[in-house]
Amino acid sequence: MMCENARMRTSTTRLSARLQFRISGGSALCEEVRSRGFDFFEDLAEHVRKLPYGRTSNAQDPLALLRQGRGTCSAKHQLLAAVAQDCGHSEVQLTVGIYEMSEDNTPGVSTVLHAASLTSIPEAHCYLSIEGERFDFTGLSAGNLSPFAALLAEYTVSPTNLSHVKAELHQEAIAAWASDQGISQEVAWATREACIAALAANAAND
Repeated sequence: MMCENARMRTSTTRLSARLQFRISGGSALCEEVRSRGFDFFEDLAEHVRKLPYGRTSNAQDPLALLRQGRGTCSAKHQLLAAVAQDCGHSEVQLTVGIYEMSEDNTPGVSTVLHAASLTSIPEAHCYLSIEGERFDFTGLSAGNLSPFAALLAEYTVSPTNLSHVKAELHQEAIAAWASDQGISQEVAWATREACIAALAANAAND
């Protein structure tokens, strides 16, 4: 199931076969999305991809990234998966992948990792999956390598449970990794948080 794509090297033509459908769901979420001018899923996905990388103030609200104009991989793909599933496209799944984050696959984290005398650290990354094919709308710059080439594990998650489940999976991965590295879980998590802050700062300067 490994994918050769780096972040969002998916063309519009390729997307059309899987993700080109009308946002027709009757849920409040779909109605809100349509009220913002998005009638087709691929247009919403492209808009989400272009939004700046950054945390929203409410991880429980899928619409927070549209209201605040920013989002992380979690916020972006939580919204997209929820909309797709509300439209009856249950094949569009929200996936959490644990991968070894490094400068090669996530440009912008080298300074933090170098300061901690590390070359990589486990990161939990969200994206969409359809029958094993992965679609990443995070919108960060692609590195020399794909994060998917460094995957350690993958999990299918419900959009409604993402915040809790992703945090739990990530904390477990960090704890096991920190133990192997001989460092505390707290130090490892602080390093990861510093990496995310660096990515957000870099995105804001682009």
